[in-house]
Amino acid sequence: MVASGGGLAALVGAGALPGRERAARTMGLCGDLPAPPPVRPGPVREHSLRTGGESARVVIGRPPGAELGAPLPVTVLLHGGGGDARTPFDKYAIQRYLADAVRSGAPPFAVASVDRWFRDGVVMDGLLPFLAAQRLDIGRVGLLGWSMGGAGALRLAAEHGGGPVAAVVATSPAIGDAEARAYGRRLAGIPVWAGCGSHDSFAGPTEELLATVRDAGGHPEGGIHSGCHDAAFRRRMLPRQLAFLGSHLA
Repeated sequence: MVASGGGLAALVGAGALPGRERAARTMGLCGDLPAPPPVRPGPVREHSLRTGGESARVVIGRPPGAELGAPLPVTVLLHGGGGDARTPFDKYAIQRYLADAVRSGAPPFAVASVDRWFRDGVVMDGLLPFLAAQRLDIGRVGLLGWSMGGAGALRLAAEHGGGPVAAVVATSPAIGDAEARAYGRRLAGIPVWAGCGSHDSFAGPTEELLATVRDAGGHPEGGIHSGCHDAAFRRRMLPRQLAFLGSHLA
């Protein structure tokens, strides 16, 4: 027998049905893609970086007016599967959310993304020195990733510790329970924000990650919020994530 109406919605919400995200989307439970803040963004510029024998795009966004001041701290953006350096700007409108966060009181910082960040050495050995040459402060950086990029942000933070990493944000991280526990045990000394949609298949591992960080003595932020594994959920999370990053990069 197939549940109907409120019964089906309750089963989907509880994760009791297979394909719960597909069902949630069919029932309109994922939420609409929010419009980005109606603010003037700061400059967004593309560059070319030679790394691993190949050319990769680097895209850097700064909040309005900040390009004229002292070197800014920076958050590295890690795109998800099928994405590239333009995705955080074209799909998530990160430049508008950044401008709004700074206008709302967050300390200013830049955001930067690179094609194929997942290749060995691209972020730490290639991108960061390049950003320093662009007058950005790489002494302690933020990491923000979506889906596969969320998993990458956690991995980089766990591997490199709290020296170069000021804070890490993982949205809908594409991890399993074993990875969640392994990363969580190594992230207790780093400010962590991890969040996932309630209808996302990665919600369970995200909860496991947060619990492991807490058990290891950390104080993570984030949690499970209504939504799915999509751009709508990730845009809804950006205001609180950028405020979190700004406070730890200041």
